[in-house]
Amino acid sequence: MLEDYIGTAMPLTPLQMAIRAFFVFIIALVLIRVAGIRTFGMKSAFDNIIILLLGGILSRAVYSSDSVVGIVSACLIIVLMHRFVAILSVRNDAFGKLVKGEKTLLFKHGKVINANLRSSLISHKDLDEGIRMAGHAESREAVAAAYLERNGQISVIHKEMEV
Repeated sequence: MLEDYIGTAMPLTPLQMAIRAFFVFIIALVLIRVAGIRTFGMKSAFDNIIILLLGGILSRAVYSSDSVVGIVSACLIIVLMHRFVAILSVRNDAFGKLVKGEKTLLFKHGKVINANLRSSLISHKDLDEGIRMAGHAESREAVAAAYLERNGQISVIHKEMEV
């Protein structure tokens, strides 16, 4: 009877795809809750991996004749691996640096670190944009330092905040 509703033969009917989509939405919500809120809050390269993989794999549960149980099992393994690696990276700084990277100094005491800009693929205009957006400053003169953080965002330390 379940086979009639979710279908196993191709092509799937629109109703079968809709029923699958309903269940995949619920499954995705549960998997994301297991993965943790940081997955969508920080969006580092490490966190984007799970977003890409879950999206690609779960979509197959809606439109393909592949085993839904197999697809959900694969997604659960990916979510658990993400959680395990996140826990390891919290407990071990060296492992965290390997998985998530480190912050990169882009600007300090009035000087742009050009080598770090180049290696981070950040232009002077990108740096200035980051200073305006994150630092709410018109120019570099109001800024003591600027970093490219592990999540890809530019953070700014204002001169008056510097100790």
